[in-house]
Amino acid sequence: MAGRTELSRTLLIPLAAGLLLSTADQSAAEEWTVGPWEQTVYYQYQFEAAAATDGQIRITSVDEYELFVNGESVGSDASWESMDEYPVSLQRRDNYIAVHVTNRGRGEGTGLVVEVSTEEESWTSNTSGLEEVWRWTAQQPEDDTWLTADLSRDTAWVPVQRGYLDRTLITDWEDTLGAEVIAGFPGDVDIGRADGGLTLRTVEGENLALGKPSRRFEMFDGRPNTTWTINPDELNSAATVDLLQRRLVSSVRVLTAGDDPEEFAENSLLGYAVQVSNDGFQWAEVGVIHGITEFERTEMPIDPIFTRHVRMVVAEVDPFRRSKLAEIQVLGQGVAPAGTFTSEPLDLDLPGERKNFVSATWEADIPEATSVSLQFRSSDDAEEWSEWGEPILATEAEIVVPEPRSLLQYRVNLATQFEDIVPRFRTLTVEFNDNIPVSQARGRVQPNAVVLGRDTLFTYELDLEFAADDTGVERLRIATPSQAEIETVTLPDGVTLAETVALGDALELAFAEPWSNSGTFTVSFRARLLTNQFAFNAQLFGPGSSEALNAEEDPSIDGETELPYSWQVRANDVSGPLLSEVRAIPEVLTPNGDDVNEETIIELTLARVSEPQSMEIGIYDLRGRLVRELPVGRLTGGQYIRPPGGGAPAGETGLVWDGTDSGGQLVPPGLYLLRVSALLGRGDETVVRTIAVAY
Repeated sequence: MAGRTELSRTLLIPLAAGLLLSTADQSAAEEWTVGPWEQTVYYQYQFEAAAATDGQIRITSVDEYELFVNGESVGSDASWESMDEYPVSLQRRDNYIAVHVTNRGRGEGTGLVVEVSTEEESWTSNTSGLEEVWRWTAQQPEDDTWLTADLSRDTAWVPVQRGYLDRTLITDWEDTLGAEVIAGFPGDVDIGRADGGLTLRTVEGENLALGKPSRRFEMFDGRPNTTWTINPDELNSAATVDLLQRRLVSSVRVLTAGDDPEEFAENSLLGYAVQVSNDGFQWAEVGVIHGITEFERTEMPIDPIFTRHVRMVVAEVDPFRRSKLAEIQVLGQGVAPAGTFTSEPLDLDLPGERKNFVSATWEADIPEATSVSLQFRSSDDAEEWSEWGEPILATEAEIVVPEPRSLLQYRVNLATQFEDIVPRFRTLTVEFNDNIPVSQARGRVQPNAVVLGRDTLFTYELDLEFAADDTGVERLRIATPSQAEIETVTLPDGVTLAETVALGDALELAFAEPWSNSGTFTVSFRARLLTNQFAFNAQLFGPGSSEALNAEEDPSIDGETELPYSWQVRANDVSGPLLSEVRAIPEVLTPNGDDVNEETIIELTLARVSEPQSMEIGIYDLRGRLVRELPVGRLTGGQYIRPPGGGAPAGETGLVWDGTDSGGQLVPPGLYLLRVSALLGRGDETVVRTIAVAY
């Protein structure tokens, strides 16, 4: 993956916090913007020649290739619009073609085309071979043995899919052998589309049934030597395959067992039907063929249909001979259901320098029924990496990885519920800086297993190690599962605490002077776990900076338990209600324009909800008529309370009511009902409170 650095000395907008900075934020971020996406793929083809002979090989690829024949480098090129021809000497029996291809993401296609010909024989790139199969991998081979190895049982090497390029633009090519454009798509992601970006790969040319469950598994295993023999009296016998999920199917291909035209004619079926089903019980016929004359293989195109189960039914046989089939292939249309693009390790054009990764901004086309998310991880050596961060759905977000580090890596996750609807990831910009408050920060918490919903005394420790040029830590933010009540704070020598603020989701602490000497910070506080699991991660801020440096979970071993330390806490039991502490603050609002009690904040505590769940918050009059529905959306477990500086709890604007109805008009003075409902799969939980409006 290639990128370019675009430096813009731009002040970042401070993140929302409970503590105010004593000085203006003077830190500036640099920007790194992704350039063209890149992918490298390795291809190999093993084939047999009847005799040792000389011939020609013709090849082109998008964009750059290096070609090897029988382990020897034959040539290379970087222009796909010309077909290159090289003389080759083939061996009797086994021969190997190996190609190393790099796609530069210029929007000119994906894949390669290969033809090999002698006076007697020819071979081409194709997606349908059984005995001689084109295979690919995205894993860089450790040595050159892949150039001449039998890779048929190596799970890292898989059959190619159908690629694409504009064949009409290729010069010096007669295109008479029927060669297919073939491709491998690392992570099931395509970088070669003309309109740019990352998309899900096409499934055209892919056998969707390969290796899928079937009572006639030999028909869907990709091996020509496992066959199905059909006797003349077995009319209407069938082979059924479960694709495991609904896929968009466009054709079914039946391959006859045999090695030569005579065997194909002897073993071929005369007719078959194709049926589909979503449940495996109710079937619909979508095509039938009789009087087969193409004995080696037939392909029945069907109107593209979403289905899970596919069945080939024997419809016509020769009454005097047996038929023998080698494989049944189910071909698709559209794109893969999901894919992931993983970048190379990025030094952001500053090799060896440790960085604070601030934020990511990205653009994508996300049609309904599709999804796009982004994840990051960090490293210093490209060998030991942090865990992947939580998927980011917002197109502008903080990058939360252990820092400082010299390398960053990202991955883009694409998915669609329907293979004819495609999401597209277009751009990514990473903001970072070299403002390093502390060289190493490692956190841990105890206990690590508690009763969900019960007040618990936690002890959190944070070890800091400083280098001479670190700027020091002015303030600290520790994530908490609910509003915390501090009991004790222990600071290293020379460090003085100036202020503490307990938010609904964090503890914030400011120091009188920047903390710059190595040592351990310890805080004990009471809080409640409200989800099945919670990470007490920590963020540190340098003097006058709003750009957080993320601490890492302490990886060392606890000498008493001989187990690794952790800042994760999980639930081992459950206590208390799902929805509680619902209140409006203030209970009387006066939206008359005097900037006093102009709106009310709805606070609540939601427990035992680890995944986002739908919430409904409505304002009703005393007759039970809905006055205003607040757009709160989906919430996870947590304590949603008003921050000390005002505003919506956890940024949820749906937890604020300004005294207007659904039409935007101020409601008459009087008493109103606040109805809060958590819509859970195991039943709804509802709490009702009162709110007064006065003028």
